[in-house]
Amino acid sequence: MSTPFELAFKYMPTPAFIVESSSGKLVSYNHNFEVMFENFNATPSNTWESLCADATSVEDWHKLNTKIQNGSIERCESLIRVGDKLVNMQLELQHLGESVLACVYNTDHMDFSAAENTLLKFALTESSAGLWIWETESDLVSCSKSIATLLGIPQEKTPQSTAEWHAIVHPDDVKRLGDLVDEHVAHNQDYYEVEYRIQKSDKSYLWVKERGRTYSKRVDGSIKKVIGFVVDISHQKALEEHLRNQATFDELTGLLTRGAALTHFKKQLGLAKRQYTPLTMAKIHLDANDRLSTLSMEARNIAIQTSARHIYKKIREADVLARVEGDKLLLLLPNTSVKDAKKLLNHIINPTEDEKIVLLEGNSDPMDFCIGIATFPEDGETIDELALSANQAVEDGQAKSKQIVVN
Repeated sequence: MSTPFELAFKYMPTPAFIVESSSGKLVSYNHNFEVMFENFNATPSNTWESLCADATSVEDWHKLNTKIQNGSIERCESLIRVGDKLVNMQLELQHLGESVLACVYNTDHMDFSAAENTLLKFALTESSAGLWIWETESDLVSCSKSIATLLGIPQEKTPQSTAEWHAIVHPDDVKRLGDLVDEHVAHNQDYYEVEYRIQKSDKSYLWVKERGRTYSKRVDGSIKKVIGFVVDISHQKALEEHLRNQATFDELTGLLTRGAALTHFKKQLGLAKRQYTPLTMAKIHLDANDRLSTLSMEARNIAIQTSARHIYKKIREADVLARVEGDKLLLLLPNTSVKDAKKLLNHIINPTEDEKIVLLEGNSDPMDFCIGIATFPEDGETIDELALSANQAVEDGQAKSKQIVVN
């Protein structure tokens, strides 16, 4: 070692020692490592197997050294012999070619407040994040105050084992979470990330993202401690759900959007082709008389909404109804002949007296409806062809002042 390195090593604040890679002998240790032993009226051992209670022979050192060299272990925990005492210490290990540098940290009493402030290089910028530490052998879970705040419970009531943690995880998410963490430990992985729902003190669930990282390993390479945090992502999940609904369902009417309906239309068309069953498409113009254009935007939206609800209540479970334009709907009627389609559509344009009252209160009048019918395969063999034929029938109906027109 060069003189500058020797001086820096000797007076570095962290207790440290150097082990010869080939033999496991301690070739040097710094002042603070020596002081740690002096406090117990002891001197450091001169070999790894005599220093570490987990090692029984030099072969144990060779196995550990191999793991250090290939990068599978950078940090481990071990019982270190300090005089007649065994002290649980965390060792950060760095391969230096012919030797290994070990920096020593006492982990018997981890300073949780310090850990939460630094999160061991995790970026804890979110105010709703909470830190936890899990000891795999004892299954002890230690939760920070921020987790207690997140769950709305006193810190002493936070989960203290995986079983207690899983007890407040949503039943649909428990297995997925458990399997992922088990895999992390079984394969000695460095990092995992998972999203799930967790129950608060008021019995409501919030979505969290959990990020876990291996914090320390045993000398055999197995995971001893995992540290991580959970952060509340409920608002993000709500936004994702809103965007999904916007992409799938029309915001005004609650019907399928054109894009979402297309998937259903193609599926039904495929069934009709394979099973040789009838398939009818109806284009419904809700304002064929151009009456809605005279209303205010609010009144027009109410009318479209009311009309859509009326039609939706009249169709069957297998039928597919979508809003494809501002005042136009597209209705697909699987396994339905033109005769049966006209019968169903007549019920739509001829409401009962009670239905008329509801429709009029919502600015809707079925007399404004014009419906064009197209059938597979006569009027088209694709969804686009059927829609074009149904639209042409609507235009013919408007020109002839007819409410139901077959192309």
